Amino acid sequence: MLGVLTPSCPIRLCAIMGYDKRVNDIVYCPPTLHDTLHSTVVFFGGDVQDFTENMQLHRDNKNYLKWNLEDTAKVLHSHFPNCHVVVIRPSRIEFKTFSCYENFVPGNSCGVPEHTPTHYALHHLEKLLQSVSEKIRSNFVQRKGDTDKDTVTASEHLGKSCSQQCLQMINLDKSNLILIGFSKGCVVLNQFLYEFHYLKTLTPDDHTMMPIVSQIEDMYWLDGGHSGQKNTWITSRSLLETLTRLGIRVHVHVTPYQINDERRPWVRREEKGFSDLLQQLGSSINRVVHFENDLPSLLMHFDVINVFRDSTDLLK
Repeated sequence: MLGVLTPSCPIRLCAIMGYDKRVNDIVYCPPTLHDTLHSTVVFFGGDVQDFTENMQLHRDNKNYLKWNLEDTAKVLHSHFPNCHVVVIRPSRIEFKTFSCYENFVPGNSCGVPEHTPTHYALHHLEKLLQSVSEKIRSNFVQRKGDTDKDTVTASEHLGKSCSQQCLQMINLDKSNLILIGFSKGCVVLNQFLYEFHYLKTLTPDDHTMMPIVSQIEDMYWLDGGHSGQKNTWITSRSLLETLTRLGIRVHVHVTPYQINDERRPWVRREEKGFSDLLQQLGSSINRVVHFENDLPSLLMHFDVINVFRDSTDLLK
């Protein structure tokens, strides 16, 4: 039935099929109430962030265990309680630390992006959302090896609390989308900008991907960064003009950890260029600097996930 309360504990869905045999693991949280009009939050995390058991086994990464993908999904659910939450795990995590989103954007061995006009990233996103929806509609049949207690419990509860009619109405690929990149995960959002431009300018007669583009209402860049020396933020005027014409609301949340790092001065320059140019172009952009007077730290960097949804940045 509609209006049924569902648990917020995350559900792990492994090896979800996307575009052209690309696969990603997914962490999913259902909305607090089930009806037919929910948006979907899609989150791409940063380096270090992984499943709990993998982080626990790493000498350094266990210090940031609270930012594992399942607990991050819970935080996002608290920010967007009436949305579906989809956390996409990188297809590869080099040295159990460096997130590599090569299913979305080409890159080197440590995930530094090598952007291209199209890598079929939007196609892959659409196919993943379709596959997740199919999984939800089949009552979250668990794959072998899914041993996480919270994951199994959430699956069982959702199957009991939500009717088959309710499950059949879930089509994440048809819902409005809120895309969020944190740290390294922002490389995926940057690749989407290249593909928006490719679709709208270089292949204007191809309308196959425009439905999913039109569903994107908000894009959040949370303290973007990677170990390369360019394209931490996109500063191409043509790409940002295309983004502005699409009418997507842009949210920029940064901390001194990234923009005040003297070892990487290009991060500050690029972020300023990105934000300033979007403002000049008339884009709907909201920019917030968090912890501006605090000493930079990696914990500060992660904590932007906790604080970015303050009263100045709530969805209208």
